[in-house]
Amino acid sequence: MLIDWVGEEGIMQTSLDLTGANCPYCFQDTLAGLTRIEGVSNVHGSMGGSCIVIDHDDEVTVDALVELIHGHLHGVQKFSNEIEMVSVDLSPLARSCVHSHATPQASSGSSASSGSSTGSEDAVGVDPTMTLGEIVTLRPSLAAELQRRGFDFCCHGDRPLADAAADLDLDAQTVAEELSAIRQDEPPAAWAFLGPVELIDHIESTHHRYLWDELPRLGALIDKIVAVHGGRHPELAEVQRLYVQLRNDFEPHLTNEEQNVFPAMRELMGSPGNQPGSVAPELPGEIRSLMDEHEVVGDLLEELRSITNDYTVPDDGCASYAETYRALGALESDTHLHVHKENNVLFPAIDKRD
Repeated sequence: MLIDWVGEEGIMQTSLDLTGANCPYCFQDTLAGLTRIEGVSNVHGSMGGSCIVIDHDDEVTVDALVELIHGHLHGVQKFSNEIEMVSVDLSPLARSCVHSHATPQASSGSSASSGSSTGSEDAVGVDPTMTLGEIVTLRPSLAAELQRRGFDFCCHGDRPLADAAADLDLDAQTVAEELSAIRQDEPPAAWAFLGPVELIDHIESTHHRYLWDELPRLGALIDKIVAVHGGRHPELAEVQRLYVQLRNDFEPHLTNEEQNVFPAMRELMGSPGNQPGSVAPELPGEIRSLMDEHEVVGDLLEELRSITNDYTVPDDGCASYAETYRALGALESDTHLHVHKENNVLFPAIDKRD
Protein backbone atom coordinates (compact mmCIF):
# COMPACT_ATOMS: atom_id res chain seq x y z
CA MET A 1 0.00 0.00 0.00
CA LEU A 2 1.08 3.58 -0.68
CA ILE A 3 -1.20 5.03 1.99
CA ASP A 4 0.72 6.21 5.04
CA TRP A 5 -2.30 7.08 7.16
CA VAL A 6 -6.02 7.60 7.04
CA GLY A 7 -7.42 10.44 9.13
CA GLU A 8 -10.92 11.52 10.02
CA GLU A 9 -13.44 12.37 7.33
CA GLY A 10 -11.70 10.11 4.84
CA ILE A 11 -8.59 12.28 4.45
CA MET A 12 -5.65 10.17 3.30
CA GLN A 13 -1.94 10.85 2.89
CA THR A 14 -0.06 9.07 0.11
CA SER A 15 3.76 9.14 0.24
CA LEU A 16 5.93 8.12 -2.72
CA ASP A 17 9.64 7.62 -3.29
CA LEU A 18 10.79 9.54 -6.41
CA THR A 19 14.37 8.29 -6.64
CA GLY A 20 15.70 9.07 -10.12
CA ALA A 21 13.74 12.30 -10.63
CA ASN A 22 16.34 14.96 -11.50
CA CYS A 23 14.43 17.47 -13.65
CA PRO A 24 13.49 20.52 -11.52
CA TYR A 25 11.15 21.95 -14.16
CA CYS A 26 9.24 18.66 -14.42
CA PHE A 27 9.10 18.35 -10.64
CA GLN A 28 7.47 21.78 -10.31
CA ASP A 29 5.02 20.87 -13.08
CA THR A 30 4.17 17.63 -11.27
CA LEU A 31 3.41 19.43 -8.00
CA ALA A 32 1.19 21.92 -9.81
CA GLY A 33 -0.63 19.13 -11.68
CA LEU A 34 -1.35 17.18 -8.49
CA THR A 35 -2.91 20.22 -6.81
CA ARG A 36 -5.37 20.51 -9.70
CA ILE A 37 -6.83 17.04 -9.06
CA GLU A 38 -10.25 17.39 -7.46
CA GLY A 39 -10.07 15.99 -3.94
CA VAL A 40 -6.37 16.77 -3.39
CA SER A 41 -6.00 19.21 -0.49
CA ASN A 42 -2.24 19.50 -0.08
CA VAL A 43 0.91 18.54 -1.98
CA HIS A 44 4.43 18.88 -0.71
CA GLY A 45 7.67 17.30 -1.77
CA SER A 46 11.42 17.53 -2.13
CA MET A 47 13.40 16.59 -5.20
CA GLY A 48 16.53 16.57 -3.06
CA GLY A 49 14.87 14.18 -0.64
CA SER A 50 13.34 12.18 -3.52
CA CYS A 51 9.88 12.14 -2.01
CA ILE A 52 6.41 13.56 -2.43
CA VAL A 53 3.41 13.53 -0.08
CA ILE A 54 -0.20 14.07 -1.20
CA ASP A 55 -3.15 14.67 1.13
CA HIS A 56 -6.43 13.73 -0.54
CA ASP A 57 -9.93 12.46 0.13
CA ASP A 58 -10.93 8.82 -0.24
CA GLU A 59 -12.39 9.34 -3.71
CA VAL A 60 -8.95 10.04 -5.19
CA THR A 61 -7.32 6.77 -6.13
CA VAL A 62 -3.62 6.04 -5.87
CA ASP A 63 -3.73 4.94 -9.51
CA ALA A 64 -4.90 8.43 -10.54
CA LEU A 65 -2.05 10.04 -8.61
CA VAL A 66 0.54 7.68 -10.05
CA GLU A 67 -0.79 8.16 -13.59
CA LEU A 68 -0.42 11.94 -13.35
CA ILE A 69 3.07 11.72 -11.87
CA HIS A 70 4.20 9.32 -14.59
CA GLY A 71 2.84 11.73 -17.20
CA HIS A 72 4.75 14.74 -15.85
CA LEU A 73 7.88 13.51 -14.11
CA HIS A 74 11.00 11.96 -15.60
CA GLY A 75 14.72 11.70 -15.16
CA VAL A 76 17.39 12.86 -17.60
CA GLN A 77 20.40 10.69 -18.42
CA LYS A 78 23.15 10.72 -21.03
CA PHE A 79 23.76 7.66 -23.18
CA SER A 80 26.51 7.68 -25.85
CA ASN A 81 26.52 11.49 -25.98
CA GLU A 82 22.73 11.56 -26.42
CA ILE A 83 20.46 13.08 -23.77
CA GLU A 84 17.52 10.77 -23.07
CA MET A 85 14.50 11.05 -20.81
CA VAL A 86 13.99 8.03 -18.55
CA SER A 87 10.94 7.09 -16.54
CA VAL A 88 10.92 7.33 -12.76
CA ASP A 89 9.93 4.19 -10.88
CA LEU A 90 7.53 5.12 -8.11
CA SER A 91 7.48 3.08 -4.93
CA PRO A 92 6.02 3.35 -1.43
CA LEU A 93 8.15 5.55 0.80
CA ALA A 94 10.01 3.25 3.17
CA ARG A 95 11.37 6.08 5.28
CA SER A 96 10.16 9.30 6.84
CA CYS A 97 9.81 12.01 4.24
CA VAL A 98 12.24 14.83 5.02
CA HIS A 99 9.51 17.45 4.99
CA SER A 100 6.40 15.53 6.00
CA HIS A 101 4.12 17.19 8.50
CA ALA A 102 2.89 15.36 11.55
CA THR A 103 0.32 12.61 11.27
CA PRO A 104 -3.05 13.66 12.61
CA GLN A 105 -3.85 12.25 16.02
CA ALA A 106 -7.41 12.06 17.27
CA SER A 107 -8.26 12.40 20.91
CA SER A 108 -11.53 12.07 22.78
CA GLY A 109 -13.46 15.26 23.07
CA SER A 110 -11.47 17.06 20.40
CA SER A 111 -11.22 17.04 16.67
CA ALA A 112 -8.19 15.65 14.88
CA SER A 113 -5.35 18.03 14.28
CA SER A 114 -5.16 18.11 10.52
CA GLY A 115 -1.71 19.53 10.17
CA SER A 116 -1.89 21.79 7.13
CA SER A 117 -4.53 21.25 4.50
CA THR A 118 -3.71 24.37 2.54
CA GLY A 119 -0.04 24.87 3.16
CA SER A 120 2.28 24.84 6.15
CA GLU A 121 3.35 27.06 8.94
CA ASP A 122 6.76 27.52 7.36
CA ALA A 123 5.39 28.42 3.93
CA VAL A 124 4.32 31.98 3.18
CA GLY A 125 0.64 32.29 2.32
CA VAL A 126 -0.36 34.12 -0.85
CA ASP A 127 -2.72 37.08 -0.70
CA PRO A 128 -4.34 38.87 -3.70
CA THR A 129 -2.80 42.17 -2.56
CA MET A 130 0.74 40.81 -2.92
CA THR A 131 2.62 41.73 -6.07
CA LEU A 132 3.71 38.98 -8.43
CA GLY A 133 7.32 39.85 -7.65
CA GLU A 134 6.74 39.51 -3.90
CA ILE A 135 5.17 36.08 -4.38
CA VAL A 136 8.16 34.75 -6.33
CA THR A 137 10.70 36.35 -3.99
CA LEU A 138 9.06 34.80 -0.92
CA ARG A 139 8.05 31.51 -2.60
CA PRO A 140 10.39 30.83 -5.57
CA SER A 141 8.81 27.40 -6.08
CA LEU A 142 5.61 29.14 -7.22
CA ALA A 143 7.30 30.67 -10.26
CA ALA A 144 6.41 27.68 -12.46
CA GLU A 145 2.77 27.79 -11.35
CA LEU A 146 2.47 31.51 -12.06
CA GLN A 147 4.10 30.95 -15.43
CA ARG A 148 1.69 28.11 -16.23
CA ARG A 149 -1.28 30.35 -15.51
CA GLY A 150 0.02 33.13 -17.76
CA PHE A 151 1.22 35.58 -15.09
CA ASP A 152 4.21 37.72 -16.08
CA PHE A 153 6.07 37.98 -12.78
CA CYS A 154 9.41 39.01 -14.28
CA CYS A 155 8.77 42.04 -16.50
CA HIS A 156 5.62 43.05 -14.61
CA GLY A 157 6.40 41.85 -11.12
CA ASP A 158 5.22 45.13 -9.58
CA ARG A 159 1.59 44.32 -10.39
CA PRO A 160 -0.68 43.05 -7.58
CA LEU A 161 -1.96 39.52 -8.05
CA ALA A 162 -5.52 40.88 -8.00
CA ASP A 163 -4.94 43.17 -10.99
CA ALA A 164 -3.02 40.59 -13.00
CA ALA A 165 -5.66 37.93 -12.33
CA ALA A 166 -8.43 40.26 -13.49
CA ASP A 167 -6.65 40.77 -16.81
CA LEU A 168 -6.53 36.98 -17.24
CA ASP A 169 -10.21 36.58 -16.28
CA LEU A 170 -9.20 34.62 -13.19
CA ASP A 171 -10.58 34.97 -9.67
CA ALA A 172 -7.74 36.39 -7.60
CA GLN A 173 -8.86 34.87 -4.29
CA THR A 174 -9.16 31.41 -5.84
CA VAL A 175 -5.71 31.74 -7.39
CA ALA A 176 -4.25 32.91 -4.07
CA GLU A 177 -5.76 29.96 -2.23
CA GLU A 178 -4.54 27.46 -4.82
CA LEU A 179 -1.04 28.91 -4.76
CA SER A 180 -1.01 28.81 -0.96
CA ALA A 181 -1.98 25.13 -1.09
CA ILE A 182 1.16 24.25 -3.04
CA ARG A 183 3.91 23.39 -0.61
CA GLN A 184 7.41 22.36 -1.56
CA ASP A 185 10.09 22.38 1.09
CA GLU A 186 13.08 24.18 -0.38
CA PRO A 187 16.12 26.05 0.88
CA PRO A 188 15.26 29.65 1.74
CA ALA A 189 15.72 32.00 -1.20
CA ALA A 190 18.99 33.40 0.11
CA TRP A 191 19.24 35.80 -2.85
CA ALA A 192 16.16 37.66 -1.56
CA PHE A 193 18.22 38.88 1.41
CA LEU A 194 21.40 39.83 -0.48
CA GLY A 195 22.62 43.39 -0.82
CA PRO A 196 22.85 44.82 -4.35
CA VAL A 197 26.54 43.98 -4.86
CA GLU A 198 26.12 40.44 -3.57
CA LEU A 199 23.00 40.02 -5.72
CA ILE A 200 24.94 41.11 -8.81
CA ASP A 201 27.57 38.49 -8.00
CA HIS A 202 24.84 35.89 -7.60
CA ILE A 203 23.16 36.81 -10.92
CA GLU A 204 26.46 36.58 -12.78
CA SER A 205 27.57 33.30 -11.22
CA THR A 206 24.15 31.66 -11.50
CA HIS A 207 22.13 32.97 -14.44
CA HIS A 208 24.82 34.49 -16.66
CA ARG A 209 27.04 31.42 -16.28
CA TYR A 210 24.08 29.19 -17.12
CA LEU A 211 23.28 31.21 -20.25
CA TRP A 212 26.86 31.34 -21.55
CA ASP A 213 27.01 27.55 -21.22
CA GLU A 214 23.47 26.72 -22.37
CA LEU A 215 22.87 29.05 -25.31
CA PRO A 216 25.50 27.42 -27.61
CA ARG A 217 24.48 23.89 -26.55
CA LEU A 218 20.80 24.58 -27.17
CA GLY A 219 21.56 26.23 -30.50
CA ALA A 220 23.37 23.09 -31.65
CA LEU A 221 20.44 20.91 -30.55
CA ILE A 222 17.96 23.05 -32.49
CA ASP A 223 20.13 22.93 -35.61
CA LYS A 224 20.27 19.14 -35.27
CA ILE A 225 16.53 18.54 -34.99
CA VAL A 226 15.84 21.00 -37.84
CA ALA A 227 18.20 19.00 -40.06
CA VAL A 228 16.65 15.66 -39.07
CA HIS A 229 12.98 16.53 -38.56
CA GLY A 230 12.49 19.81 -40.41
CA GLY A 231 10.97 18.17 -43.48
CA ARG A 232 8.13 16.66 -41.44
CA HIS A 233 7.84 19.54 -38.98
CA PRO A 234 8.13 22.87 -40.83
CA GLU A 235 7.43 24.77 -37.58
CA LEU A 236 10.99 23.93 -36.54
CA ALA A 237 12.31 26.50 -39.02
CA GLU A 238 10.43 29.17 -37.08
CA VAL A 239 11.77 27.76 -33.79
CA GLN A 240 15.27 28.08 -35.22
CA ARG A 241 14.66 31.65 -36.42
CA LEU A 242 13.22 32.77 -33.09
CA TYR A 243 16.04 31.14 -31.17
CA VAL A 244 18.72 32.81 -33.30
CA GLN A 245 17.04 36.16 -32.67
CA LEU A 246 16.80 35.40 -28.95
CA ARG A 247 20.49 34.55 -28.76
CA ASN A 248 21.48 37.59 -30.82
CA ASP A 249 19.57 39.79 -28.38
CA PHE A 250 20.63 38.00 -25.20
CA GLU A 251 24.38 37.71 -25.61
CA PRO A 252 25.10 41.45 -26.17
CA HIS A 253 22.74 42.16 -23.27
CA LEU A 254 24.77 39.91 -20.96
CA THR A 255 28.04 41.44 -22.16
CA ASN A 256 26.79 44.97 -21.57
CA GLU A 257 25.68 44.10 -18.04
CA GLU A 258 28.96 42.39 -17.17
CA GLN A 259 31.32 44.94 -18.73
CA ASN A 260 29.45 48.21 -18.17
CA VAL A 261 26.28 48.26 -16.09
CA PHE A 262 27.19 45.93 -13.24
CA PRO A 263 30.63 47.54 -12.65
CA ALA A 264 28.91 50.95 -12.48
CA MET A 265 26.42 49.59 -9.98
CA ARG A 266 29.19 48.14 -7.85
CA GLU A 267 30.95 51.48 -7.91
CA LEU A 268 27.77 53.28 -6.90
CA MET A 269 27.06 50.96 -3.99
CA GLY A 270 30.66 51.09 -2.82
CA SER A 271 30.75 54.89 -2.72
CA PRO A 272 28.59 56.00 0.21
CA GLY A 273 30.12 59.50 0.27
CA ASN A 274 29.08 60.40 -3.26
CA GLN A 275 26.16 62.65 -4.00
CA PRO A 276 23.21 61.03 -5.77
CA GLY A 277 23.92 60.85 -9.48
CA SER A 278 27.64 61.67 -9.12
CA VAL A 279 28.65 58.07 -9.85
CA ALA A 280 27.55 56.63 -13.21
CA PRO A 281 24.87 59.28 -13.95
CA GLU A 282 23.86 57.25 -16.99
CA LEU A 283 22.63 54.35 -14.81
CA PRO A 284 18.92 55.26 -14.78
CA GLY A 285 18.86 55.31 -18.57
CA GLU A 286 20.84 52.06 -18.73
CA ILE A 287 18.37 50.37 -16.38
CA ARG A 288 15.42 51.48 -18.52
CA SER A 289 17.16 50.09 -21.60
CA LEU A 290 17.85 46.77 -19.87
CA MET A 291 14.21 46.48 -18.84
CA ASP A 292 13.11 47.18 -22.43
CA GLU A 293 15.47 44.43 -23.62
CA HIS A 294 13.98 42.09 -21.02
CA GLU A 295 10.57 42.71 -22.59
CA VAL A 296 11.91 41.77 -26.03
CA VAL A 297 13.42 38.52 -24.72
CA GLY A 298 10.18 37.72 -22.90
CA ASP A 299 8.17 38.20 -26.08
CA LEU A 300 10.49 35.87 -28.00
CA LEU A 301 10.17 33.19 -25.32
CA GLU A 302 6.39 33.54 -25.47
CA GLU A 303 6.49 33.05 -29.25
CA LEU A 304 8.68 29.97 -28.85
CA ARG A 305 6.24 28.46 -26.37
CA SER A 306 3.34 29.16 -28.74
CA ILE A 307 4.96 27.76 -31.90
CA THR A 308 5.95 24.56 -30.04
CA ASN A 309 2.48 24.08 -28.51
CA ASP A 310 3.87 24.47 -24.99
CA TYR A 311 6.96 22.43 -25.90
CA THR A 312 4.94 19.35 -26.78
CA VAL A 313 7.16 16.73 -28.43
CA PRO A 314 5.50 15.05 -31.45
CA ASP A 315 5.03 11.30 -31.49
CA ASP A 316 7.90 10.83 -33.94
CA GLY A 317 10.28 13.04 -31.97
CA CYS A 318 13.61 11.50 -30.99
CA ALA A 319 15.50 11.90 -27.70
CA SER A 320 17.28 15.00 -29.03
CA TYR A 321 13.91 16.50 -29.97
CA ALA A 322 12.62 15.88 -26.44
CA GLU A 323 15.76 17.28 -24.84
CA THR A 324 15.59 20.39 -27.02
CA TYR A 325 12.05 21.17 -25.93
CA ARG A 326 12.85 20.35 -22.30
CA ALA A 327 15.86 22.68 -22.44
CA LEU A 328 13.83 25.47 -24.06
CA GLY A 329 11.31 25.20 -21.22
CA ALA A 330 14.11 25.27 -18.67
CA LEU A 331 15.65 28.31 -20.41
CA GLU A 332 12.30 30.09 -20.21
CA SER A 333 11.93 29.32 -16.49
CA ASP A 334 15.48 30.39 -15.67
CA THR A 335 15.11 33.60 -17.68
CA HIS A 336 11.87 34.52 -15.93
CA LEU A 337 13.52 34.14 -12.52
CA HIS A 338 16.68 35.91 -13.76
CA VAL A 339 14.70 38.90 -15.01
CA HIS A 340 12.61 38.94 -11.84
CA LYS A 341 15.75 39.27 -9.70
CA GLU A 342 16.94 42.20 -11.80
CA ASN A 343 13.69 44.07 -12.49
CA ASN A 344 12.01 43.58 -9.13
CA VAL A 345 14.88 43.30 -6.64
CA LEU A 346 18.19 44.66 -7.96
CA PHE A 347 17.08 47.64 -10.05
CA PRO A 348 14.76 49.11 -7.37
CA ALA A 349 17.63 48.88 -4.85
CA ILE A 350 19.93 50.73 -7.26
CA ASP A 351 17.27 53.37 -7.94
CA LYS A 352 16.97 54.06 -4.21
CA ARG A 353 20.73 54.48 -3.83
CA ASP A 354 21.09 56.61 -6.95
